[in-house]
Amino acid sequence: MAKPFTVIIPKKIDDSNFITSTLPETDHAEWSLATTYNIGDRVILTTGYHKIYESIVGSNLNHNPGTSSTHWVEVGPTNRWAAFDTSGGTYSYSSGANIVFSFTMDRATSIALVELTARSVRIQATAPGYPNYYDQTYNLGDRAVINNWYDYFTADSFLATELIITDIPAIPATTFTITIENNSNPLQVGNFIAGTNIEMGNTKYGAKIGIIDYSKKEVNEFGKATIVKRTFSKKMDVTLDVDNGIIDSVAARLNYLRSTPCLWVGANGAFESLTVYGFYRDYSVEIAYPTHSICSLQIEGLV
Repeated sequence: MAKPFTVIIPKKIDDSNFITSTLPETDHAEWSLATTYNIGDRVILTTGYHKIYESIVGSNLNHNPGTSSTHWVEVGPTNRWAAFDTSGGTYSYSSGANIVFSFTMDRATSIALVELTARSVRIQATAPGYPNYYDQTYNLGDRAVINNWYDYFTADSFLATELIITDIPAIPATTFTITIENNSNPLQVGNFIAGTNIEMGNTKYGAKIGIIDYSKKEVNEFGKATIVKRTFSKKMDVTLDVDNGIIDSVAARLNYLRSTPCLWVGANGAFESLTVYGFYRDYSVEIAYPTHSICSLQIEGLV
């Protein structure tokens, strides 16, 4: 396959470096200590939280959702912040208007958008002493399953669902502005990741992809079975060719990244299915040859 296996290590985006977004944070009313809430009422906490909470008790007065788990349950992130949380299965979306947001970050070399529905993404970067040092617009290409001439003329096309950029200069105190558009059609972003990237080797043929399905079969007292459809997480098993000159640093880096959500990119531009946002479950290294070793990785996505 000879495709570099790249890991993008996210840098945090939070209130300290987030500047602005065209997405409003108005999913529900802001929680108020003076309001009494009933079971099922939903509120949001913004600064420091950016979460949606649901009341699980009645007569719920003056119990902060961020600190009172006996009165509130966390539903998920607000729409504005869903793309920046560290879990999968949440999305920032717009019904048709472009999504534009900006943030500051030191020495980010990579930007990735996954679980993406969009036509194009523009990335702009500026920093003191380096005005407008990066400004690129990336168009998401049309794809379709084409097996024959009939498919060529009749198959439904779909857009690529990820954009992974790894050539951004490492400049401190950079302000990034991201513009996402979809020709006035609905658009969404599952995960937005900005950080640093590391190439660990080359992905070998034989990579395996799949999912872990959390759906459940339930059987009632009469023996009738039903399937409760739930979410799923992606998984990927890959084997890498790693130069022996860097095998110790690759192993050390993997040890450091244990239990750390990262974007694992097996074949950028070739197989989107070999991109998983999650953590590695296990790895092993076989020092097999005089010049290179074999590293096996099991990656599990976040729900």
